[in-house]
Amino acid sequence: MLEDGFWLIFVFKEQVFVPTMARTEAGFYIGIEPVEVVDLCDHAAVEQALIRTISRGNPSVPTPSRANFPKNPLLKYAKVKSDSSFDKVAKSWKLSKRDGAYFIVPYRPRKDRGQEEDTERGEAMPADLRLDAVARRLISRALECQ
Repeated sequence: MLEDGFWLIFVFKEQVFVPTMARTEAGFYIGIEPVEVVDLCDHAAVEQALIRTISRGNPSVPTPSRANFPKNPLLKYAKVKSDSSFDKVAKSWKLSKRDGAYFIVPYRPRKDRGQEEDTERGEAMPADLRLDAVARRLISRALECQ
């Protein structure tokens, strides 16, 4: 059975980005390579990319210092220079597994800048669901407005 974890998907223009999410020794998550990049219209490819990424789990990495914090790996795939440029266009969704359940939560723009979880639109699903069913539900939610 899949352990607890945390994953993100990003819809940016005509593509979906699924980064590997690493857990730092301090306990927070950062996106790292490899990053799966697939065509927005190919839902089967998006599902497979998400399943591959989840199957990789959340590797443990040293906590970066502020001076050595890694650049967001999505920026090179999106061909933008800053997180703020990316956040203005991207739609993002979180999938987490904890306490015996999966949780799907979209992000929404913050008033000041960046994004925050939109817990009012979140959804919980039992952890005994098959991973492909969880992936399909996340993808249908994330791509329903596309």
